[in-house]
Amino acid sequence: MNKIDIVIHESVKVSKNVIFGHNVIVAKGSVIEEDVVIESNVIVKENVMIKKGSFVGANSILGEYSAGYYSNRKDYYNKETVIGENSIIRSGAIIYNDVIIGDNLQTGHRVSIREESRIGNNVSIGTQCDLQGKLTIGNFVRLHSSVNVGQLSNIKDYVWIYPYVVLTNDPYPPMGELVGVTVDEYAQIATGSIIMPGVKIGKNALVGAGSLVKKDVSADKVVSGNPAKEICSVKYIRNNQGERVYPWKDYLKDYRGYPWQEKKSQD
Repeated sequence: MNKIDIVIHESVKVSKNVIFGHNVIVAKGSVIEEDVVIESNVIVKENVMIKKGSFVGANSILGEYSAGYYSNRKDYYNKETVIGENSIIRSGAIIYNDVIIGDNLQTGHRVSIREESRIGNNVSIGTQCDLQGKLTIGNFVRLHSSVNVGQLSNIKDYVWIYPYVVLTNDPYPPMGELVGVTVDEYAQIATGSIIMPGVKIGKNALVGAGSLVKKDVSADKVVSGNPAKEICSVKYIRNNQGERVYPWKDYLKDYRGYPWQEKKSQD
């Protein structure tokens, strides 16, 4: 590879065993730890930390500028962006500045994560997900493809959100008086559902596919429909063999790297 393909600011700290593709740009103040792979046509803007063992796919941008850059470039400061250890960021991702992500992130392609997002460890974010920023996501959260997460959302640990779900946040658009959605631990929101501003989805709750959820969902409850209505407790749901399957934490048999399953495997 010709060195002219890579532009790295002199202040950048690059550790050992880092692999660069063609046409990579790394701006000032950034840190790239050991064993990182950065594929071709990646732009790493100011003050980005990529921790060890991570992979950044082609045509991605890390540390993207906030709106203030375009109105006042002279005084603009790009806040720190952190990508945790052993993360996999697939091609076409755009992650803004002021985003802090824990270890073992996995994204699909063309993911967008806006500023002031705080994301835990072992999170999966599917292809074409749009995270609008100023939000919190816990550990071991799974967002499938094309999920839209509005600002001020709070998604807690072990939540599953399936394709084409929208978490809204503006009760009186376009007033901008935003109220975020809260999704408690182990809850699941099935494909194509819309959660209205300020709604809380309780622990272990299950939202059926295509639901419009206008009010809080109690813990351990199943809701479905437009508007969504409570149907039963999740404990009444059984599979084709007549076995209970919810709360799913208690019945999931396949190993997926969850802490309680690691403990069982050691016993």
